Amino acid sequence: MSILYDAKLYKHVITDDDRQVLQKGLNTFQEWSDRWLLRLNINKCKIAFYRRDVNYEYKYYLSSTALEIVDVIKDLGVVFEFDSELSFVFHCKEKINRAYSMLALIKRNFIYLTEEAFVTIYKSLIRSHLEYANSVWNPHRQGLIKDLEKVQMSN
Repeated sequence: MSILYDAKLYKHVITDDDRQVLQKGLNTFQEWSDRWLLRLNINKCKIAFYRRDVNYEYKYYLSSTALEIVDVIKDLGVVFEFDSELSFVFHCKEKINRAYSMLALIKRNFIYLTEEAFVTIYKSLIRSHLEYANSVWNPHRQGLIKDLEKVQMSN
């Protein structure tokens, strides 16, 4: 049996000293995982910067392997895209596409549905995707709001 764990290390990095403190934290985490015989999958370890500028040239390491820097990362089902505005456009588009895909599945496989049955299926298979963790990614741009509402109108 394999048990998966998620861990996040973070640090507000302004100076080179801050960068070194974060690297020391990574080293300490690596030592801890080695001591407790918890192997890390280094390929799944990523670095993401929340930032407005893109002038970072830092490299962070685990087990002498440079960690990949990513602009998009998925955490607990929410897709974070690290752009200059820290928006959730990518996540919203993914949820809209998933909802349309589920709606097509329902229309293709359920020809004769009562309104009550459709509402039950809709709420469990489509609406759940549109509402999952929406307190985190709740859109404020009119275009995204209209796109999300359009899914609900196309039944």
